[in-house]
Amino acid sequence: SRRCMRLCCGFESFLRINTNREMSSNSPAGGTRQRRHNIGKKTPTPMPSKCPVTHFRARLEHPKYPPRWPVKDEEVSWEVGCAGYQPVEFVSSVVIANDRSVNPQGWADSAEPDCAVIEARTSYEYIKQGRGYQFTEAGRPRNPVGRTGIQNRGALGKWGANHAADPIVTRRNPHKPGKPLEVVVIRRRDTGEWAIPGGMVDPGELVSETLRREFTEEAGNVSEAERPRFERLAAELFRADNGREVYRGYVDDPRNTDNAWMETVAMHFHCDAELASLLELHAGDDAADVQWLEVGEHVAQYRNLYANHKEFVDKVVLTHGTARPSAATSNTSS
Repeated sequence: SRRCMRLCCGFESFLRINTNREMSSNSPAGGTRQRRHNIGKKTPTPMPSKCPVTHFRARLEHPKYPPRWPVKDEEVSWEVGCAGYQPVEFVSSVVIANDRSVNPQGWADSAEPDCAVIEARTSYEYIKQGRGYQFTEAGRPRNPVGRTGIQNRGALGKWGANHAADPIVTRRNPHKPGKPLEVVVIRRRDTGEWAIPGGMVDPGELVSETLRREFTEEAGNVSEAERPRFERLAAELFRADNGREVYRGYVDDPRNTDNAWMETVAMHFHCDAELASLLELHAGDDAADVQWLEVGEHVAQYRNLYANHKEFVDKVVLTHGTARPSAATSNTSS
């Protein structure tokens, strides 16, 4: 429909941007169409002409996905041609079973994208680019970074941005030389990779609530008798004045498709020595295992964290460092 093809005009009016772009797609769900908007004088930042660092894993294979249509680095951007591009159509049976239009208890969007619903769902990445959602001629939202080799939603429930929250929980290990920085990581059940805890923001839920809930579910799987104690420690850890946002935007996730993608808010929470000694970790929910992982390029598990989680933790390292350089500094705060 024409409504599905338009950009988010309210969003653009607010930003007072002028868009004069060609929206094209070589996929079966796409087509070529050009629209002109004259709203103000500012031109939005165009899509990058080369593959950005944050769009590598979104083109890799996923154990629950069919093989992707191969996309070269120079073919990622929608601004450049990709001869014969035919992304594989795929949506998980789990997503289909949770279609809210047929299952009142479901969590997934309907099979046909509703542009009004999609446009009401903020995309951190499109905001960074200074524009609203872009759509294919078939009315599907377009990945703001570029091609992935798969279209439809894959294993993601929502068309467009799927919002998550990821807590980066760190401590200094007093039992190792230099008190190196360590971060809580869980082993994902779907890919077997190590990742920082986190998960989807539920409807009506605050990001701060998601951060604490996901950490408790994935790293605090304790007995009912121990539950009150863990909850008290989690409340102390996730105090508002202890959290610092380190990232908000697109996630280079292997579940991403041309029409559905992960975006997150990553927050850092540091444990002081006393809290870290009391916080016992036990894997649960989507986590097969959990551990404190030393932060550093010399640690293979750290170098190979899921998606671009390493980039998130690297931002923490800029302010916290990795290992304490001397005994003098190691006797300061935790």
